Amino acid sequence: MAKSRDHIRVLFKRGFSLVELLLAITIMSFVAAVASVSVSVFLKSHAYSTSQTKVYSESVIAMERMGEGVRTSTFLLIPNGNATVRDVLAYSGGVNDDNDYYFGDPLFPRIDEDISADAGNDGQPGIDLLDDDGDSSTDEGGDATDDDEDGVADEDPLDGLDNDGDGTIDEDGAADFDGDGSPGISGMDDDGDGFVDEGGDPTDDDEDGSSGEDSLNITAFRLSNGDLLERSAIDGSETVIAENVTDFTVTYEPSVAGVSAPRVLISLSLDDGVSEPVTVTEYVYPRNTVQRTGKRVR
Repeated sequence: MAKSRDHIRVLFKRGFSLVELLLAITIMSFVAAVASVSVSVFLKSHAYSTSQTKVYSESVIAMERMGEGVRTSTFLLIPNGNATVRDVLAYSGGVNDDNDYYFGDPLFPRIDEDISADAGNDGQPGIDLLDDDGDSSTDEGGDATDDDEDGVADEDPLDGLDNDGDGTIDEDGAADFDGDGSPGISGMDDDGDGFVDEGGDPTDDDEDGSSGEDSLNITAFRLSNGDLLERSAIDGSETVIAENVTDFTVTYEPSVAGVSAPRVLISLSLDDGVSEPVTVTEYVYPRNTVQRTGKRVR
């Protein structure tokens, strides 16, 4: 028995032969190669999945922001009847500047109800730094009260008509935005306080004793070097809400009497070069552009 144990001990001390060592190295190399390929495939799959998720999420979130904004806005500004297909979207941002409500009820905010002659209150024709009428010129003419950049100021008051025949309704009113020569709406108790046309100032469009204090706070979206930028209605700052944008198109379809209400078709495409390209589209109906003020329908 002792001799057998000594023999085993000698074998352990002897170690591996060259053939055994080469065989072990070959096996380990094969395992490492297989593992390397598997890890590479996993990492590529993970990168693809992560990229696809990011692209899809950005497109859906951006579309939801734009769609909800159009649905609840009181003024859809770009695109419009002058240029119905654009790579810019702009609408009134729904800010209640003077914090007033019908009947004192927060469910009935009075939004964009006392607009000055310069509707955006930005000191520029149309919307500051944007081509409102799609003629490839920005802020042309220099007259801040020309809200649609057509060279004529205050020619389309708030009356539900396309007074200037440009395919857009009520887009360029004066300080007396409905043009009726009375505070608020002539002959009506606009603010529900029991008095009609009080104060005598026709530019006081909501009969609250102040004029031009609730202008259109503009929210806008535009492309810049593959980024979709959102302009804040609060302070005018711009934020990137989607990257790697290859196409952003907004199409305005005017109303057809007795057939359809006005609507816009928004199309957004993203391609980061890693995952599959994503395109999302949505028809959006602006719900508050006939009754400009009052409770916003969501």
